Amino acid sequence: MKYSALSKFELSASSRDEVIKELLDLFSVGEKSRGLLAVALDIREKVGATVVHSSIALPHCRSILVDKLTIAVGKSSAGIPWPEEKVNTVVLFISPVNLTAPQEHSKFLAHIAGKIKNSGDKIIASSNQDELLKLLGFQLEKQGE
Repeated sequence: MKYSALSKFELSASSRDEVIKELLDLFSVGEKSRGLLAVALDIREKVGATVVHSSIALPHCRSILVDKLTIAVGKSSAGIPWPEEKVNTVVLFISPVNLTAPQEHSKFLAHIAGKIKNSGDKIIASSNQDELLKLLGFQLEKQGE
C-alpha cells in the first residue's frame, strides 16, 4: 500500500521543535490546531525520543484534530539534534482518534518499520524528494488534499 505524504526535502530548521513546526506548517489545519499538535508531539517526544534508526526520527501522536492519517516527511542535510543524536530524515505522522485508528496506526508503524529495516541506509542517503518518498512507500500529497 502506498501512503500519501506531505514533504519538504530541505528543512531549514536546526532543532527538534523547529522541525516539528516546519513540518506541521505543511498540514492543512489552522494555526491554533498546529500549535496544539506541536504540544502533543513535544509531550510524546519527552516520553522517549523517536529515533528508530541511525539518523531517522518518527515523531507521532494521535489527535482529534486530524480526520485521517496525516504524514509529513522532511530531510536535513545538516542534521538536527534529536535530542542528543543527529537525524537527517524525519517522518512525522498523526493518527486520528476514531474506532479504526488503532489498527491504522499499527499498520502504518509496521509499514514504516519494514521500509526502514530494508532500506534505512538508502533512505538516509536519498538525494531527492522523489527517491525518498519512493523508498518510504509514499506518494506526494499536494497541500490542501
